[in-house]
Amino acid sequence: MNAPLRKSRPYIFWGQTQSLCETCLKLVPTKIQILDNEVWYEKRCREHGVQSTLVSTDAAYWRLCKDFIKPGDRPLQFQQRTEFGCPYDCGLCADHEQHSCLALIEITEHCNLTCPVCFAESSPVRTKFTPLATIEKMLDALVASEGEPDLVQISGGEPTLHPDFFEILDAVRARPIRHVMINTNGLRIARDKDFVARLAENRRGLEVYLQFDSLQRDAP
Repeated sequence: MNAPLRKSRPYIFWGQTQSLCETCLKLVPTKIQILDNEVWYEKRCREHGVQSTLVSTDAAYWRLCKDFIKPGDRPLQFQQRTEFGCPYDCGLCADHEQHSCLALIEITEHCNLTCPVCFAESSPVRTKFTPLATIEKMLDALVASEGEPDLVQISGGEPTLHPDFFEILDAVRARPIRHVMINTNGLRIARDKDFVARLAENRRGLEVYLQFDSLQRDAP
């Protein structure tokens, strides 16, 4: 008589953690699974059931990244009190494990494109520009936390459309910030020679981080 054979699960159980339910955003128990060289979170919410979320398409690389973990660097000061606990406190509270390696400052919701994959949901119909005085307060808060921030990204929307764009660059230069990066789709750089010439005058410590979707005009 042949004994019944046990069946193997289709994934490797790597460990357990906590994550957020995609519907109610409550903390829920989560299994870390490796399936066909992909890393998945299987989240179980009592109210909304089981959800599977892809974490990495390269399990070997994901595991390798764990070898480079080091003790976190604490900021000089925290901008937020710990009230609700991670991940519900917005900003760097005292429970946060790392300082701001890269600070991203969104200076506008306005954009000259309507990309369907835009994280910020920016478009030509959104016309809000953050005032220069507010941006300077944001930069001051960053310097108070970091001392000498390594990198600031100026983003949006399309940041090159901000009417005070070069004044914002001057505000960054006036503070002990090592590098500044402009997140841009490149349209104004491609079309406005005067803008490019002035941008070149500010090239010290400046990087242009270009959006690139495709060489095909019909790319979505």
